[in-house]
Amino acid sequence: MRATSISTSVELGLRFVGIWPGLPYGTTIWLAYMTSLVFALYFQYAYIFGHFDVSNISNLIDALSITLAYSLGFLKLISLWLNRRIFYDILLAMEEDWGNIGVYDKSVSYAMASNADLSRRCSNVLISINAMAAISYSTSSLLRRTADLREDLNASSRVLPIKMEFPFEADASPLFELLAVSQVFHVVSIAALVAMINCLIITLVLHASGQIDILRRELLTICGDGSSQRDSIVTSVKLLINRHQRIIMFSGNIEELYSDIALMQFLSNTVVICCIGFSIIASLAKDGATVVMLKSAIFYVAVTLEAFIFCFTGEYLSAKSKSIGDAVYEALWYNMTPAECRILLFVILRSQKRLTITAGNVMDLSLVGFTSVMKASASYMSVLHAMY
Repeated sequence: MRATSISTSVELGLRFVGIWPGLPYGTTIWLAYMTSLVFALYFQYAYIFGHFDVSNISNLIDALSITLAYSLGFLKLISLWLNRRIFYDILLAMEEDWGNIGVYDKSVSYAMASNADLSRRCSNVLISINAMAAISYSTSSLLRRTADLREDLNASSRVLPIKMEFPFEADASPLFELLAVSQVFHVVSIAALVAMINCLIITLVLHASGQIDILRRELLTICGDGSSQRDSIVTSVKLLINRHQRIIMFSGNIEELYSDIALMQFLSNTVVICCIGFSIIASLAKDGATVVMLKSAIFYVAVTLEAFIFCFTGEYLSAKSKSIGDAVYEALWYNMTPAECRILLFVILRSQKRLTITAGNVMDLSLVGFTSVMKASASYMSVLHAMY
């Protein structure tokens, strides 16, 4: 097993967009991929503005949902690039934590390896779900539009998987085939990259929680049976306070890296979930509803899962940080002198301020926040359905 918490799939995704530290021509790679995203977004928004028809709101919302998801991935990559220095500091801190496991017994290394293995499993599963959702959306859109156009003999029989408005005729071969393959590649790549960013926050929070578990374990055994030397106890307390401060700084870097991304995630997911839900409801009374529901349901699961991941990781980190104070209280502090106990009181006081991840410093990421997103999406969906 690799001595790191970053999974191979996440590292490959970061290398693919040129954000991994020390990558040759990383800036060139990032600019090339982002330029391709800009062109894709331009043609998607051109389709929306060119086919803005309230009477065909179902088609409009279908195009708007995938365009908003594209835009969110684009903004996430920009935010990650702008904060790449913070990301590099996080990687250095994680590397240092892995380098220090030799001073502990094997149970500590097993705990860190267990968290790293869990993060790798989550990364592989989430990236696979997003990639399957993108493939399903592309193929089902292609099949649905092909079936619709077969009913209209005057229409062109060649349709692209993603709705885009090009300034040229895209029906001729081999241009059509190249555009179709490029669209599928783009949808799968942006879906995998968005999942990679979501997996990264899971990895970072799991690593922080592993360090908190190590700290709690050391706090519970700091006083022993009272036979330890006083100088060694004070030295151990100082080392644990320094470790606690490192955890606080590490969590602060996670917050700074993901605060803007979380805010964009909340705002976008509210609208996208609303649009997808409306598409599902509007397709129930039409022919070919099975294809639409299959496409929309997988997309809905993937988008909802993104919001849940951010909220759950924030809730998990907050719960873990509060457990530090409980560990200090459960330690054998009665074997210490009053002066030594007063040192531990500062740890309890500091742990009462939870470690959190916020959405743009507006609200904490928690399961309550996830519930509010789902409620707001359901409210907007009911309004659109009433208008439709």
